[in-house]
Amino acid sequence: MVDCITAMRCCGPRLRGRPKPISEDERRGRLIQAAEDVFIERGYGLATMDDVSRRAGMSKKTIYQLFATKQALFAALIAQYTEHLMTPIKTDDGTRSPRVVLEDFLRQLARFVLSPRQVAMHRLVISEALRTPELAQAFLREAMDHGKCTLVQWFERQRQRGVLNVDDADEAASILCGFVISEPQLRLLYGQDEPPTWAMIDRRVERGLDIFFKGTGAEPTVSI
Repeated sequence: MVDCITAMRCCGPRLRGRPKPISEDERRGRLIQAAEDVFIERGYGLATMDDVSRRAGMSKKTIYQLFATKQALFAALIAQYTEHLMTPIKTDDGTRSPRVVLEDFLRQLARFVLSPRQVAMHRLVISEALRTPELAQAFLREAMDHGKCTLVQWFERQRQRGVLNVDDADEAASILCGFVISEPQLRLLYGQDEPPTWAMIDRRVERGLDIFFKGTGAEPTVSI
């Protein structure tokens, strides 16, 4: 026989109280996650702020308190991606070798960018670019320009510290990411390959760094 107290807990009425308040950062995070889901499912053009607020379980008033427009919400989504992906570069305190830092960064970047969900997001940006140029502008500004700028600054700091010999930091950043990501991403966008395994990505990162250091002359000038 089922214990009476257990039955009451399972089947009896639940007392309702005020929902636990959440911070603004958590609200932003929920809305950004909901926006990503809605954009991928409906496309940027058809997605509405109402759709996002419903998916997040929040009022429309709340979403407009944090994001004035759909474009601002999309830009925040891309900016959040970029901030996370650049963590290995931004948190480098000089205690690890430049190669180890780059390995961590490129593995994280490739695993993210080459994942099915992010391939779908990239296709979304491409498909909407002509109809909604501000979408492509936000993507390029937040992901490409900001992310590359962070990597360029890191290369310049390594040169100033005397641990990497990099003549052109801007070119070095472009070459490095291109080696690792460009071709597999293009094949995924066209549906020509299955998503790579993490082991495949790790091998490509190692090979890309070998080519990068030898081809650009960016060999470490001192050992750390």
